[in-house]
Amino acid sequence: MDSDYSLSVVIPAVDETYSLENTFNKLDKNKAASEYIFILSKSCTEGCLKTVQKLCERDDCRWIYQSGKGFGNAIRDSFFEVKGSHIVLWSADEATDASSFPEMLKLSKENPEKIIKISRFLRKDGFEGYGRIKKAVNFISQRAFALLYRSDLTEFTNPTQIAPVRVYRMIKWERNDFAFLPEMTFKPIKLGIDFIEVPTKNVVRTEGKSHNNFIGWLKYYYMILKIFLTDKKDLISEVQE
Repeated sequence: MDSDYSLSVVIPAVDETYSLENTFNKLDKNKAASEYIFILSKSCTEGCLKTVQKLCERDDCRWIYQSGKGFGNAIRDSFFEVKGSHIVLWSADEATDASSFPEMLKLSKENPEKIIKISRFLRKDGFEGYGRIKKAVNFISQRAFALLYRSDLTEFTNPTQIAPVRVYRMIKWERNDFAFLPEMTFKPIKLGIDFIEVPTKNVVRTEGKSHNNFIGWLKYYYMILKIFLTDKKDLISEVQE
């Protein structure tokens, strides 16, 4: 295990309150993070801001406003804000089962050069709250991505993963909206970075709402195809911090 390993936990937030605090507490009980960073939308609610300020009374927790508009912009800011050797992006609305976090952390420490990501397809109950049609469409999409990229991953589109910060900092990022999310998985795949999957399940959110839409999903799939058609050298940033 790498003795220099340290993990930065990044939690983007817009309108979450109690679910945000629950997420933080579930991750924090593992005593594994070297720091927590909340990335706040400039339009975040007062309740969300007060919750973050309360949590950030600790020395290992801080928050910043994202530099521009869009979810992708917020995440990209975090890549150059963190101080750890590794980074994990976690949703603030409890939509991802935090019980998968300890196994992700263990595997990341044992395989520090790899990306450890979650997969709902590795559990029979992985899609709690999903209808049959939605789950079927999701499954077909994932299989198509696997064939296109010649990958053995079972889920590509969920961005919850522990990755070496150096990997994210070497990549040339493009999108500022939700179409940024496929960049987090498909660009490392194209660059030959190895992945390990951990079983998890989707949890029905009780607070907050999705800020994506149908047009956003079209851009999402367009981005996946564009990455596939892009030469590897064109995925590398000329300026790396």
